[in-house]
Amino acid sequence: MKMRRHFQLGFSMIEVLVTLVIMAGGALGLAGMQIASIKYNAEASVRSKATLLAIELSDRMRANMAGVKATNYDRNLGYAAALAAAVAAPGCGSTSDCTAATMAQLDLNSWLDSIGKALPGGTGAVVPVAVANGAYARNIVVMWKEKSLNDSGATDPFCTLNAVAGVRCYQTTFMP
Repeated sequence: MKMRRHFQLGFSMIEVLVTLVIMAGGALGLAGMQIASIKYNAEASVRSKATLLAIELSDRMRANMAGVKATNYDRNLGYAAALAAAVAAPGCGSTSDCTAATMAQLDLNSWLDSIGKALPGGTGAVVPVAVANGAYARNIVVMWKEKSLNDSGATDPFCTLNAVAGVRCYQTTFMP
């Protein structure tokens, strides 16, 4: 007499359903990682732009040491004040020679314009740093709104100038 095994019927269907659930979970995990990757890549791109903008002003300042020594680049402002305080472009540069002061003004105008175009809610500051031996050190600070900070209401601990919730800062020291 043959025995039938009825209890095994449909077992492969359960295996297929379990496999589908596992695969769907894996696909959701991959999608989440892809979204996080895109977000972090966008933030890294903004930070790279901030770094390049700080280097740009540093190079401009090196080319105009007389303006640095005369404190013409100093712009010791927190985020809100820096955003509100525009630097007017002087009438020199392409048509006439600039003095050290007007060259600094032209450099700041161009730099702040570049920051405003490249970074969301972007602005900048140049803060004098006390250094021995009469050196002319300055902290170049690039500030912008960052969505991850804004969503959490957090402040950036590297914003040494009047930290504001949602504002990210990149700071480098200029020392000729």
